[in-house]
Amino acid sequence: MGTAGEVVQEYVTVQVERLLGAVPALRSGDDDAVHDARVATRRLRAALSVYRPVLDRSGCDPVRDQLTELGHVLGDARDAHVERRALEDRLTLEDPATVVGPVEQRIQEDRAAARLLAQDRLEAWLTSPRFEALAAALSQPLPAGPRAGRAAAGYLPRRARRAWERLDDAVAVAAQVVPGNERDEALHEVRKAARRARYASEVVEAVVGEPARRSAARAHRVQEVLGDLHDTVVRRETLRRLAHLADLDGESTFTYGRLHALEQAAGDAAESAAERPVRRATRWGHRRWMS
Repeated sequence: MGTAGEVVQEYVTVQVERLLGAVPALRSGDDDAVHDARVATRRLRAALSVYRPVLDRSGCDPVRDQLTELGHVLGDARDAHVERRALEDRLTLEDPATVVGPVEQRIQEDRAAARLLAQDRLEAWLTSPRFEALAAALSQPLPAGPRAGRAAAGYLPRRARRAWERLDDAVAVAAQVVPGNERDEALHEVRKAARRARYASEVVEAVVGEPARRSAARAHRVQEVLGDLHDTVVRRETLRRLAHLADLDGESTFTYGRLHALEQAAGDAAESAAERPVRRATRWGHRRWMS
């Protein structure tokens, strides 16, 4: 099965290939490439964080920081595209009689402008010395840390368990928060912790096999459903802002309020749908491979 360092490096190498391989399409504004690069970036950040003792911190921490910044830029580009499509789909399902004013035009122009701005920022990032240095660092084997020589089968599952305990903590915090903005934020933290646990488990699939894959699938389901919830939160904020702009221009805000209510209902449904996946993810039974 090899050493912990070998297993982590193999996982990192695959993600680096996906990230760097997406660069030409990123520069052309391809949304699928943005999504693929964003996922690869997140997987790299999780691996470098969860399995930090396997790596040399002085060499890897700056790489992780740069990946975090790149992830934000990719996220802005991806989210503007996805949000526009979701709002347009929502509007298409409405009775034309309930669509008052140039709602579709405002949505399209606002999200298109956000996407263009994000693409400009992404292009600037990809052509900067920072990205050149990041690509050069990622193209080389990561420097080994003090635990790199440990047996992968014995060491890596224990590190993955820390990521899952972080998910447990986030779930416990969210359970104590009353519904509202603070609860939305707490559930977003659960989503991020689930994503981290998922990717941590993916690394260990090379060692543990099917049990780690099943755990990753449980975390993925939590991530998906709470991602749906978070998307409604973001869209509601966009609709509030567009309604304010419409009001300033003397336009009706009726349709924005209607769409906001539909997003609220979708968010409530997503939160309810998350209860079972969260329970399944926080059970100990599927985690026996981590002990």
